[in-house]
Amino acid sequence: MFSLFRESEIRHIGTLVLGCLMMGSMGIFANHIVQTHPANIVFLRFFFCTLSFPLIALIAYPLFPRTTRDKVMETISFARDHTGLWVVVGISMALVVALYTLGAVLLSVGLSVILLYTAAIWFPLMEKLACRYLFRDLRPTQFSRAYYLSVSLNLLGLLTIILGTTQLPSFGSLSSVLGLISAVTASMAFSFSMVLVRVIKTKGIKTEQMIITSSFIGSLIMLPALFLLPIELSSGNLYNAFGMGFIATALGGLIYFKGFGSVRTTLAPVIAYLEPIFGFSLAILILAEQFTPTLLLGMAIILATNIGYTLLDLWRSRHLLADLDQ
Repeated sequence: MFSLFRESEIRHIGTLVLGCLMMGSMGIFANHIVQTHPANIVFLRFFFCTLSFPLIALIAYPLFPRTTRDKVMETISFARDHTGLWVVVGISMALVVALYTLGAVLLSVGLSVILLYTAAIWFPLMEKLACRYLFRDLRPTQFSRAYYLSVSLNLLGLLTIILGTTQLPSFGSLSSVLGLISAVTASMAFSFSMVLVRVIKTKGIKTEQMIITSSFIGSLIMLPALFLLPIELSSGNLYNAFGMGFIATALGGLIYFKGFGSVRTTLAPVIAYLEPIFGFSLAILILAEQFTPTLLLGMAIILATNIGYTLLDLWRSRHLLADLDQ
């Protein structure tokens, strides 16, 4: 099996897989925070993520002084030299994180992590709006018929999941409806963030900055919830909040981006789909989430469609990607 991979990249593949596992664990930590309003669970994720970055820098500096210093300077330069973009990126990613977390708490971890990958449905529209109103120098992507086929299948999967939620005993409750709306809206915000990935790459900004920016702005946006809504700061809740912010978001995100950038471009996007698979699996194993056949069918359609389109896209671009990997 290992002969399929280059010997030099096994460690990088392991890094990416670890990042996927850590990020996929977010919903587990969130659902173990009790007697706390969902909005404050979101705040705790942002707050502990924000605290984590200086902690990571302090730990990393004695071991990797130059790399750590460069990362800190990149963060400062992004906020200083591209303030407007910094705010837009931060708000956009903060929305993704907040809505996804709410979906995981109010509806289902497994459903929310899969629904996030329906972003392909909204991406053409979000890119068109961004090119027209925000980034006029950004050229719209020319989408193939295969892409629009994947959009249709993703939409079919989404509608199947929505149908499946009507079969749940909790359907009709305020929390289930808000959870479903949050999970679907998170995918819309994620599609806009995918457009921003294109923008920041053209400016030489690392995509990992999106996590740092969103945690800071998200903490500020959600700060009023700390004073207005119920929160229980027990040792168990603080432990899970730390796991949610540090392990699943800050450290997990940095490890994920490190692995994704190190694994060859013909392999990394496929391995990255382990994140929703891990999230779904952990929800079943730890939270004992159960899914109807209709929900499982909808999730299978979404995952299979996105993995299939990714493989097709990589195959079509194999010559270009082979040159980049050399």
